[in-house]
Amino acid sequence: MKSFPHPLRFLLRLEWILLGIITLSELFAVRMYAVPRLPWLNFLGLIILVGMGLRLPQRPVAKVIYTGLELGLILLVSLVGGIRLFPFLYVVLIIRNCLIFTGLQRTIVATIAYMLSLLTLLHRFQSFTLPRSTLLAERSGVALLSVALLLGLVIVFLQSLVNAVLAERHSRDQLALANTRLRQYALRIEDQATLQERNRIAREIHDALGHSLTAFNLHLEAALKLLDSNPDEAKDLL
Repeated sequence: MKSFPHPLRFLLRLEWILLGIITLSELFAVRMYAVPRLPWLNFLGLIILVGMGLRLPQRPVAKVIYTGLELGLILLVSLVGGIRLFPFLYVVLIIRNCLIFTGLQRTIVATIAYMLSLLTLLHRFQSFTLPRSTLLAERSGVALLSVALLLGLVIVFLQSLVNAVLAERHSRDQLALANTRLRQYALRIEDQATLQERNRIAREIHDALGHSLTAFNLHLEAALKLLDSNPDEAKDLL
């Protein structure tokens, strides 16, 4: 599975903060649900999720396998381990989803994660160990709807935020690449101008030297012809 380091370190730190909050919540013995709890499984799942976040898959098949493993692990610790604050796990998954997928794939994975979180949330509300009453049931329904809407808003906001950050980083990288190419082009133009100037100077030197040598040759020939008949003029030519 070919992978690459986490591209945005602050998002990695955000993942660690969320996973740290979940870990702290597991340390407090608050009994609110009738579902069984397996703390050791929850801690093991959190450790695996932290390790998976250090490097992200690059190939398409690896991305699907990676996301499937994350979803399966989150469902395992949520339904079997009874982990608290499980919506934070889906937030972590959404962050990674925005980094490894694009376009429609990103939306599909986010929708699946949201639906699974709602199903888990409904299961948790049905397992409350509080006394049953009509008023309590109504309030529980309102609370469930509120949490569902809040989670949906968080997912939409988080995707928009990550998209904006990635777009800004892409633009910055493109600008840096354009600046590099511009500098290379300027250096190439400068080298070409320097070469042209050198060629011009060389031509001028060549022409001037050729003209001087030709003049010297004519003077020498004339001096040789006048050497016997007119030595003074031959001397002047020399």
